[in-house]
Amino acid sequence: MRTGVALVTLCAIAFGLTYADHAPLIPLVATEFGLDDLGAGLLSTAVFLSYLVVTLVTAGWIVRVRPKLVVAVGLVCAATGAALFASAPVYAVAIAAKALQGLGSAVAFVSAQRYIAGLYGERRSHFGLGLYGSGFPLGSGLALIAMPALAQLLGGWRAAFAIEAAVIAAVLVAWLAAPDVAATRPPGDMRDALRCRNCWATFLEHAGGFGLGFSAATWITVYLLREFSLPLTIAGLLGSGLLLMAVAGRTGGGWLSARGHLGSRATMRTAAMAILAGAALLALPGRPLVVALLGALLVGIGVGIPYAAVFNTAAASLPSAPGAAQGLAATGGTAGAMVGAPVMGFAVQTYGFAAAWAYLGVVAAMAFAVTFVMRGEEELV
Repeated sequence: MRTGVALVTLCAIAFGLTYADHAPLIPLVATEFGLDDLGAGLLSTAVFLSYLVVTLVTAGWIVRVRPKLVVAVGLVCAATGAALFASAPVYAVAIAAKALQGLGSAVAFVSAQRYIAGLYGERRSHFGLGLYGSGFPLGSGLALIAMPALAQLLGGWRAAFAIEAAVIAAVLVAWLAAPDVAATRPPGDMRDALRCRNCWATFLEHAGGFGLGFSAATWITVYLLREFSLPLTIAGLLGSGLLLMAVAGRTGGGWLSARGHLGSRATMRTAAMAILAGAALLALPGRPLVVALLGALLVGIGVGIPYAAVFNTAAASLPSAPGAAQGLAATGGTAGAMVGAPVMGFAVQTYGFAAAWAYLGVVAAMAFAVTFVMRGEEELV
């Protein structure tokens, strides 16, 4: 079981790379393709829009295929997308490459969660699920650090993407050694999930988790750069602490849930309160750097700790189609990221960073309120 959890977490790190591989290289990519800020931003949109559509279409039935095989197909798509981006002759091909990476992550995401459930059987899978979930922000954080360094070392952004493709291919080879688990044959599908009120509650909770985390990570470096006049490298290094705390939060939240120290709804409420406190510190007028960094760490913890609670609650909400329910929850985070990053950008441009952090607080408050009208995993099983 430990081997399976370790390898599926390694797969999550590989998929996490694809979420942010292009972000630190945007100045180089934009120069070569002649892109404005909108065109550069659409590279992220291609990943998450593809993810959103593919998840909605496949989540209800793809669990009927062996999870190990589906995750392998996802890794093939991710590696191929990175290689295609590395060789893209024009912008349209680069967009298609990012969409292919989003497709790979989407088909693998729910199957990987069902793989973990299969490994654990009747035991509580929260810790394993938390470890798996921590791989995504860890991979994105590594991409922010490694891709610029590789581009500088190897003489360009294309070489950096070629190395990424090779790394993901190596993860695929390692994944082939993972223990197998059986597929499931749930009688329900995504249509049942769309009619499930508690499933929609987990959609909103994940929008307040992954959605807010990606949005905050998009702007935290710029915030530190502008508000405190830090060098770009230092601002990026300090800003990455938000993602690292999300990694710790997902792992720690899974452990707390597995041990029964925090119930599902209590975990979600704790997360929302951490985000609210963090956003308040970030928006505080005249705050010193140490206070702002504390705020960023609180946001990172808050977006991380409810991961296992949200997805296990989603599965328990619809026993006839747990994969579809988890797929719906996953699209909440994707939609939150797609909406949150540009909304925060508009707020920064129009009103300043205080308004952007206020947006985080509003969404966290909504997630907090939802916990009083939904049922947690413990109330459903």
